[in-house]
Amino acid sequence: MFQTLYSRLLVFSLVLSLGGILFVGIAVFFGFQETFSDYVETRREEQIIQAVEQVENDYIQNGAFTNQSQMTLHRLTMHEDIHFQVYSAEEELLIDSSHMNQHQRGQMRRESSGVMMGDHHMDSESFELFAEGEPIGTMFVYYPATFAGTDNQFLADFSRYLLLALVVMTCLAVLFSFIFSKQLSKGIKQIGGAMKLLKNHRHALALSTDHSIQEIRDLSEGVNELARSLEKSEKLRKQFTSDLAHELRTPLSTLRSQLEAFRDGVLEVTPERLEQSYLELMRLVRLVNEMEELHAAENPRLKLNIEKLHSAQILKSLYERFNPSFEEKGIDLKVDTEKSYVFAADPDRFTQIMTNLLNNAWKFTDTGKKVEITVDQDENFTTFNIMDEGKGMSEEELQNAFERFYRGEKSRNRERGGLGIGLSIVKALVEAHRGKLNVKSEPGKGTTISVSFPNQDQR
Repeated sequence: MFQTLYSRLLVFSLVLSLGGILFVGIAVFFGFQETFSDYVETRREEQIIQAVEQVENDYIQNGAFTNQSQMTLHRLTMHEDIHFQVYSAEEELLIDSSHMNQHQRGQMRRESSGVMMGDHHMDSESFELFAEGEPIGTMFVYYPATFAGTDNQFLADFSRYLLLALVVMTCLAVLFSFIFSKQLSKGIKQIGGAMKLLKNHRHALALSTDHSIQEIRDLSEGVNELARSLEKSEKLRKQFTSDLAHELRTPLSTLRSQLEAFRDGVLEVTPERLEQSYLELMRLVRLVNEMEELHAAENPRLKLNIEKLHSAQILKSLYERFNPSFEEKGIDLKVDTEKSYVFAADPDRFTQIMTNLLNNAWKFTDTGKKVEITVDQDENFTTFNIMDEGKGMSEEELQNAFERFYRGEKSRNRERGGLGIGLSIVKALVEAHRGKLNVKSEPGKGTTISVSFPNQDQR
């Protein structure tokens, strides 16, 4: 029970909303009752004081208690349920307004528990009456100990309306709790179902991102992106398996046929044939080395020996190393060594990065074309631009250029060999330097790869 998000949200929402409604209802009722009680007492005190003053003024003006005093007190008795008894200085009862309400609440009487009128307790006060400083009598005032009359009716009406409001609010709280819990858990439930599909290697899914809750929308977009990434990785894995089998089959088949021919005496062992077997063997070694290099480059514990390097010096060294192979293919290699910039990098890893990029440029640039390396620097980075006039890359190839095992046009790449991990190694090593990598390409016009290294050690 309560194992699902929906049930827990529902219970939590109900407890929170109903508890809040109950607390507010109790607070409002008792707070209003206390405030109303203070108001009634204050108003009653003011009315009693006014009654005392009017009776004293009537005596001062007429020399006796007239019908005007009697009518004033009777009016308060009828409308406010305040009862008066006025005694003269000789303790003779002159005015008694309590008999006017006897038919409604009964006769006022004194008991051991106090003054009673019917079944109701009455509080009492007494006031000495004066005229020009001389005592003229005493006024006894009696009023209900609790709310009565219109006050009691008003409080009852308020309680009834408050209870009705609480019932309506409770119904709305239950309704909105169901809606809120359903709406919130719906998106989570969909995401949970999508994760089960991903767990079962079913990557072709697309969650709706039309949610009113930003976090659910972001989470759905993240799951969709994860599904696309997994589908892409699965596609690359299958492509890699196929490419690896092809890359291994060719040299292994060649070696096998030659070795069997040597063993059976079909072919004579000559230096040329041994050289051919050796080249096929080295092709296998190169494939294994590429895998090892990628593993090392992507290792988060890769140790870099950062040094201050001079661009002109290191580019000159690269030119001397690669220019012969470029000249042999008929490609014009140009290197910018006029200005020298100082930057921070591991010399061996920098050489590995530039070697992979230059090998790529050599592979995909035809005879009679040009490959050029330029360098520039800003306040934070030194950027090397490797520009070739090769066949360029399509939009899809450009987006996946640095993905592991991705190779563009298969026929073209199989002619040149490799597993498609050279640029992945470049990307991993540049990121290890806290550098930046950018590629621009246009089919038929060539490719420009820009590699930026920090001017200072950023690790």
